[in-house]
Amino acid sequence: IPQYLISLCTPKHRILRKESKGREIAHNDTFTFNPNYSSKLKRVRIPLVKDTTVNRGGDGGAGVATAGGAGASSAEAVATDGAIPAPVEEDRRHLVEAAVVRIMKARKSLHHNDLIAEVTKQISIRFVPSPQFIKKRIESLIEREYLERAEDDRRVYKYMA
Repeated sequence: IPQYLISLCTPKHRILRKESKGREIAHNDTFTFNPNYSSKLKRVRIPLVKDTTVNRGGDGGAGVATAGGAGASSAEAVATDGAIPAPVEEDRRHLVEAAVVRIMKARKSLHHNDLIAEVTKQISIRFVPSPQFIKKRIESLIEREYLERAEDDRRVYKYMA
């Protein structure tokens, strides 16, 4: 539960207000609803804050726990289990996002399947991303307002300059 409370208190969303500062939650911390919170999005996705306070014991610091909530895909589950190192996973995320923005900047509007195919084609030289991985990166770009969905067809993405 502390992970979820901290996620609701992040500066980007701040749906709840925490009396004390910092990421840690003490037993006497109180949370209040933020009546000033508003969002222009119909649906707000709140990413789960990673919990790095678990398993910092005798295994040499290698057992840092990660958050697996908020729609983690099987590709992400493999990545956090150690098959793909975290820095490589982060680099791949940036590569996919950069490719999506590059493509959308040139095309302005594109159907979901066409965008997935184009990103896969451009990045397949370095690695072959799964469609689920690309979709998660597209969702991330939508949340950060680089892209938006077309109002008439939800499968079409538009580039926001």
